[in-house]
Amino acid sequence: MLAVAPIIALLLCPALWLVLGRPRFLSEKTPREKPARISVIIPARDEEDNLPKLLDSLLAGKTQPHEIIVVDDGSTDATAAIARERGAKVVAPAPLPDDWKGKPWACQTGAEAATGDWLLFMDADTWFEPGGYEFIPPLAHEDCAVSSICPYHHIQSPTEELSAFFNLIMVAGSNAFGLPASSRNNSALFGQCLLISADNYKQIDGHKKVRNQILENFHLAEHLHQVGIARNCYLGRGVIAMRMFSGGLPNLWQSWKKGFTSGAKQAHPRALVLISLWLTAGMTILVSLLVAVFTPSASPLFLGLTAAAYSIFALQCGWAFRQVGRFSPLNAFFFPVGLIFYQALFFTALWEKKRGTQTNWKGRDVS
Repeated sequence: MLAVAPIIALLLCPALWLVLGRPRFLSEKTPREKPARISVIIPARDEEDNLPKLLDSLLAGKTQPHEIIVVDDGSTDATAAIARERGAKVVAPAPLPDDWKGKPWACQTGAEAATGDWLLFMDADTWFEPGGYEFIPPLAHEDCAVSSICPYHHIQSPTEELSAFFNLIMVAGSNAFGLPASSRNNSALFGQCLLISADNYKQIDGHKKVRNQILENFHLAEHLHQVGIARNCYLGRGVIAMRMFSGGLPNLWQSWKKGFTSGAKQAHPRALVLISLWLTAGMTILVSLLVAVFTPSASPLFLGLTAAAYSIFALQCGWAFRQVGRFSPLNAFFFPVGLIFYQALFFTALWEKKRGTQTNWKGRDVS
């Protein structure tokens, strides 16, 4: 009977390929005869440490944006001064209205100040790899599809390795890279790097309809879908990168928690089911492993199936983690550590949401 658990895990492992089996990367730098006028809009709140790298990467390439707008969202550090030093236009939004969240309000303010034909919204903790920005103008083509890119996560400390499952599930939950191709018709968008024409932005009333949403990118995708505007999603390896948690474990914990339950609620049902099945495989393997360790009389069949399931899941993790970030191969081999951390944060977020506990991020309630 013990052998049933690893057999179930083996049967559930293919769920990963169904939700993430066809990753899509940018591969074209074809110049346009008439370069698109792209306004880069960067909402920034106390981003003096991150902003220089992004601005320098935008200014280093052969192709330059039409303009760079930094929306200084109530910063108490040198964010505005750093932006001006590098030639960006600095915009200070009006006081945050009661029915708006901070990021949508900053994005809306930046869009209203922009003069380009296309708007490229970028998080301040991202940056372009050398030559990476040259992939962006070809996306601004006549069919006016909205494009978003998930930045490749650069890892610089062991603590940051704990983001692996979160990054992976964020990408898989977009429903943009699954099998078959027809399953990707209603994909979400990545909020860290989003390119939309100014006309399409006005057509959906900008960020006004998502003004009170924590994960505004999911809701923007829904509004675009309702009016028939196509959405293209890409993974950013070799083009755009990010480092999310230089502030250590507390920063990582609070950041993932702030939008975790909202993200699960907004994920496409098919993607959510497949992700859940794959995570169930991982937890079943973990239980089987514990049984194998603490049950000396376990049969060779059970031990062999457990070892096979563990190996297959670890190989899946190794492949999938490398699609979304520069994670160590050891992270995949010791996947139970990251998986337990993921489950602990997930259930903590659910419990706090049920209790009505507020989640604070940069001095604001983002519950």
